[in-house]
Amino acid sequence: MDVGWLIDDIVISRHFQTQVFYLFMLFFTIFAVYLAKRYRLLRFSLFLWLSAALIGLAWEVVLFSSGSRHYSFLSGLELLYHAITEGGPGLIVMAVFADKVGIIDLSEYKEEEKT
Repeated sequence: MDVGWLIDDIVISRHFQTQVFYLFMLFFTIFAVYLAKRYRLLRFSLFLWLSAALIGLAWEVVLFSSGSRHYSFLSGLELLYHAITEGGPGLIVMAVFADKVGIIDLSEYKEEEKT
């Protein structure tokens, strides 16, 4: 079984046309925070988001410093934005969906309802 493709170099770069990804992720992030707040899982979701952002930040720093990632605008800000919006919002939406359909039970992590 040939697994050489696992260690092949991949250069990831984006062009102007694909900057729509950043706009989409902004709206997806807003949607994820809305869902977390609506389902009273904001603190739990922020923990998931922070965890994913730290992992994403470490990954982006390694890619950028090794020359495998190139950014179009302000590199430091773009790297940080990418790390913050890439993994966390999807993880939040997945957790809320899994709780909603009964795959997992997050009731002990839900905040108290305000009366």
